[in-house]
Amino acid sequence: MAHVSLKKYSQVRASNIAEMAPYEQINLIFSNIIGRLAATKGFIERKEIEKKGENISACILLLGALQDALNLEVEQDPSISNNLLALYDYCQRRLVQANVDNDIEIISEVAGIIKEIKEGWDSIPVDQRNPAV
Repeated sequence: MAHVSLKKYSQVRASNIAEMAPYEQINLIFSNIIGRLAATKGFIERKEIEKKGENISACILLLGALQDALNLEVEQDPSISNNLLALYDYCQRRLVQANVDNDIEIISEVAGIIKEIKEGWDSIPVDQRNPAV
């Protein structure tokens, strides 16, 4: 199943991503991370070390994109953004450790964190997902 999800992401053209609303772009990043982490578990189990490393590296970069997307200056309550910034940093550090140790449990931990954040993201009311700039 995760392999099918990864194929779908690889078929998305850059022009399509540029045309997406910011909400959709972030949602795609969350989904991509979750799919890649699921695939990474299989790579670890099958001892496909190169693919495992590539997927973990991609997830770390995607977490960096989520960090870059945070608006730390404009929000009335910057604590949410600061907490997410710290959480993404934590996930990146945990993934480095998972890569070194081939640790599926750490992969599951990070996947759980990202899934929980995505659930919160998905619960944003539709009328507030694409605010006017």
